[in-house]
Amino acid sequence: MNKILSSLVICAGSFLCVANASAQSYTDPYKGYSEETYMDMDFEPNLATPVVGAKEKPAVRKTILKTANSLKSKYTVDLMREDEVFVVSIPTDDLFLPNDTLLNSRASKILSGVTAPMADPMAYKIVLAMHTDDTGSETYRENLSTARLNSVYDWFMGQIDSGNLNEKLLIIPFAMGGIMPVASNDTREHRRENRRLEIYFIPGPSIIKAAHKAK
Repeated sequence: MNKILSSLVICAGSFLCVANASAQSYTDPYKGYSEETYMDMDFEPNLATPVVGAKEKPAVRKTILKTANSLKSKYTVDLMREDEVFVVSIPTDDLFLPNDTLLNSRASKILSGVTAPMADPMAYKIVLAMHTDDTGSETYRENLSTARLNSVYDWFMGQIDSGNLNEKLLIIPFAMGGIMPVASNDTREHRRENRRLEIYFIPGPSIIKAAHKAK
């Protein structure tokens, strides 16, 4: 599994979304797209797709808000894309020892806490984004985020192999290095904030289809 993660930050080109909000009949926005398609897409296009139709938006937002709120007692959870997507942020200091790339003894319990919404593999497309602070060279930061991402991705693949998660669950990983800080790197605490794993929950076909039926 590690081999597919070596070039995660490379932009893979443009992507044309298929979603007509004004259409009278429902069209699954995931139809015709495979895991390989999303693996080949860059980070921002992955977060932007699929597009939720105007008629499905209210029900999708309601589902997203309910699920996001269920995780807020244990994690930092933010909404984005007009409340159609939520993201869970986990400090990498909670998952790894300093400068280490292997998950620590607490990591499995922490990661297990975010898997409940993944029980239905069609509910969400999952995007993983591993971030560092600005310590070290750009090459060091890219290598560190890639290696740490490998460990987290392998953990999720292990959950699939053991039957805890369904093999149809779509997980798209990105090693971000230090290119997207959430704070300046001027203090120790700010650098800690930047060292994080982000787990994006993007509406999948079952949530969008249910939203269409709920109109």
